[in-house]
Amino acid sequence: MLKILPLPGISRGVFFVLLAWMIWAVDPILIRVIGQVSSLVLAGLALTAGGLTALPRGLKTLRNTPRIPWMYWVLFLVYILLCTGLAEICYINAVQRLNPGLVSVTLRSQLALVVLIGFFAFKERFSRITWLGILIILAGNLLNGWYRYSHSGDHAGKAALLGWFLAMGAMFCWGIGTVIGKLLLRRFAPITMTGLRLTTAGILLITLSLFRDGVAVWQNLSPLQILLILAKGCLISALGYNLYFHGLKSVKVGVAAALEQLAPVLTFLYTWLLFRETVTPLEFGFVALMLIGTFTIIAGEKE
Repeated sequence: MLKILPLPGISRGVFFVLLAWMIWAVDPILIRVIGQVSSLVLAGLALTAGGLTALPRGLKTLRNTPRIPWMYWVLFLVYILLCTGLAEICYINAVQRLNPGLVSVTLRSQLALVVLIGFFAFKERFSRITWLGILIILAGNLLNGWYRYSHSGDHAGKAALLGWFLAMGAMFCWGIGTVIGKLLLRRFAPITMTGLRLTTAGILLITLSLFRDGVAVWQNLSPLQILLILAKGCLISALGYNLYFHGLKSVKVGVAAALEQLAPVLTFLYTWLLFRETVTPLEFGFVALMLIGTFTIIAGEKE
């Protein structure tokens, strides 16, 4: 898969990051199809399945890697707990309460956080056009949050508002994860990061689910739900992360986050085709504002 040649005019790193987000666009739809399953169970099983597909090769690569300083292992632990486990729990709960396309758009606001961290941590410089794009994206997300708050009078409205807050929590965790991942790639191979990160986070969440809910929630899973969760872990998480890490090695963290903005377009389309869920004209305006901000940032990077 990783030997696929990029399209003319597209760098290899950008191509891999873009392909990863095309795959991840299906993820929130799959969560909705699986149904109301405990987020700890869903995330734990999916992450473990995805991690195990990459773990054997990842450990083999790790054995041939020069000695890694202990500080990188501490950073990796933060990456697993905050940027993988907690982020996945927030994300799944958000999709269960809010339109998957709107969750996908809300998550894209991590671009502003990533660019700011990249500016200070990696000394990456950005043009004024890029900064304008960041402000546009922030405005779109703040307006989306205001809209959720103003329509939180009934049960459905409160659930949607909670979904937005959870999506923002996942955004924060994954935004930091993009930067930490960039640092860890200095020492770890992409396949090693994929295998260790997903497997460890998945086992921790499975253990937590057994302590909190017992075995009953596992016994209630249907064979179809188990199959779909395994597909989410192996085909979406593992493959997507491996592609993403390969691309992230050669692109700026801001560019990697900017390409994420294209995923919500497909997610909205899938949501409408499968669930016939639509958004209001005002919500569509927020989405359009976010996409304008994305292409503004891309234009700034080209400049």
